[in-house]
Amino acid sequence: MKQAKHIKAAAASALLMASIMMPTSVSAAGETQTVAVIGFDYSDSSGEPEDQAAEHAVRLALFRKTLEADLGRTALFATATIPCMADGCTISTMRADDLLQESRAAGVDFLVFGGVHKMSTLVGGGRVVVLDVPENRLVFDRVISFRGDDDEAFVRAARFSARDITRTVSAARQAAPAHPEQRRRNR
Repeated sequence: MKQAKHIKAAAASALLMASIMMPTSVSAAGETQTVAVIGFDYSDSSGEPEDQAAEHAVRLALFRKTLEADLGRTALFATATIPCMADGCTISTMRADDLLQESRAAGVDFLVFGGVHKMSTLVGGGRVVVLDVPENRLVFDRVISFRGDDDEAFVRAARFSARDITRTVSAARQAAPAHPEQRRRNR
């Protein structure tokens, strides 16, 4: 119960910070933005005796691919890759500065990353984060939770996250000044 309150407080704080920062960092409506979704980290503290690392690696890849595909199906985003994705980079396996540099060199507008944590046999959770690459600012930071430890649960969580990212970034674009000169002055 105490952990749930802490997570809710952290999520509320991240939401507040993202809503404050987003209007000046997100491009005007009408522009398609490129998004790269790198691998997600995984941890398991469920204490189950059976080693499920291989199954979870497949589910984590499914989560990433579903999230990327759903974002790419929107009019808001076009998917992109950065070089480290060929090696399965995550936020914990690569220096943040190197990720930012690769993303900028590839012309990526948004970088999506995070992690998934299996808490028990039936409960999973994690964090999904979106970085506005040109501004080097977080524009989305959500704590997610989901029930189940199967492909369907991971797909549902990824689709929910994609809808939430799209809704949040779209709302920020609506609020952003349309003229480039206005955006520069707001930075």
